[in-house]
Amino acid sequence: MQSTHARPIGPRGISRSQSPAPPPFSVTPPLVIRKQSAQPSSTSSSPPPLLSRPQLPQPRLRPVLKLPTLTAAPAQYYQGPGQIPEELGEENPGSVTVRPPPVGSTARTPRPADPADELANILNRTTLECYTPNEESSSHSHSYDSLKYSDEFLEEISRLGEGQGGAVHKVRDTRTGFVMARKTITTREVPLKQLERELIISSTTKHVNIIRYYGAYMSPSSSEVKVLIEYCPGGSLEAVGKRIQEVGARVGEGVAGRIAEGVLQGLAYLHTLKTIHRDIKPSNILITGEGVVKLCDFGVSGELVRSLAGTFTGTSFYMAPERISGGQYSIRSDVWSTGITLLELVQGRYPFPDDLTPIELLIHITKGEPPQLIDDADTKWGDDMKDFIKQTLIVDDQHRPPPKDMLAHPWVVGMMKREVPMARWISMVWGWSKAHSNSGSSSSKNTSRPSSSRGVDAPA
Repeated sequence: MQSTHARPIGPRGISRSQSPAPPPFSVTPPLVIRKQSAQPSSTSSSPPPLLSRPQLPQPRLRPVLKLPTLTAAPAQYYQGPGQIPEELGEENPGSVTVRPPPVGSTARTPRPADPADELANILNRTTLECYTPNEESSSHSHSYDSLKYSDEFLEEISRLGEGQGGAVHKVRDTRTGFVMARKTITTREVPLKQLERELIISSTTKHVNIIRYYGAYMSPSSSEVKVLIEYCPGGSLEAVGKRIQEVGARVGEGVAGRIAEGVLQGLAYLHTLKTIHRDIKPSNILITGEGVVKLCDFGVSGELVRSLAGTFTGTSFYMAPERISGGQYSIRSDVWSTGITLLELVQGRYPFPDDLTPIELLIHITKGEPPQLIDDADTKWGDDMKDFIKQTLIVDDQHRPPPKDMLAHPWVVGMMKREVPMARWISMVWGWSKAHSNSGSSSSKNTSRPSSSRGVDAPA
């Protein structure tokens, strides 16, 4: 039997080198963990070593600077040279340098005045001259000390409505029994300047077509100013217009002419005082029990400077185009407002389109054609009245007549020649009895004659 040999792998002619032997491994001794005895050995007295932190480099010390002690007198403010040398130029040759005042004599800024004190001064100043609370006598004045007003002496009868800045009540003076209208103005809502303007104009104007001013006083909390003015039983022209619509009636030319004449008379008087109302509208025109027209609410009125003004104040829907445009305006702007108010009264509606937004309406007033008085199916207006409305609503204020010229218009002159019983008219509007309209009136017959500026107010 033949023996077999293992066949080498690879070619026979190539000699193979022997692989190097691996390095000897070192034998690692096993880890021996010794258990620490419960009680430390008495022989070991040294504590275990503590881990030390790396030492940080010490910062370098800087030298300390010592300031020398001043022994001289304290320095004073340098006030500059007494005179500028001549060689400095041509700006101030030879003039003295302006020096500030010494530190000790500097004026202190004055403290702002207390609003309550300012209101008290305004009330004292405006109530020195006012109407006597007597319907028959309006030319006399009384001292403020002779009759002071407060909530203690005034009894509220009824609420009349809302005015600019607050409510309006009908009140009675318990000392005299005199009836007035009390307008409450909240000082937090109305600027002090506007309040002062209304009080000054109300107290200094004396005209039959301007609301009478009896005085004013401040509430104990100084948050309200209460103004006492003439009570007008006929209410405002706005309330009268709504009442007429409710009963389905219309305003005739005679009544419209008396109302127009009363408003224009009041505006012409204000113009003599270089004052413009700036807020003529139905709610600011009052009617007494005898049908006399009264202008009220002078909070936004202003003084004319060279017959022109330049502020945007008032009710924009009754404003003249020049006021809406932001330009200068005069007393003629009140004539435009009078025309719009009168046209609204006789037509029973606001004379501009009612489907416009406020912005579109203002643009329409300034850019569109002004409204006109047009005949209705049941009402034919006279040509003179139509021309009067047309004259008041001229867009170009330079060609629009002032109040004095409008009083000379043929329509106003013609209406003033007619007998119009204004006292009976306002009584019919509100359904007053004959006794109510005639009680206490000493001249009811005369008040229906030519002027709405005549007559005595009906008693409360």
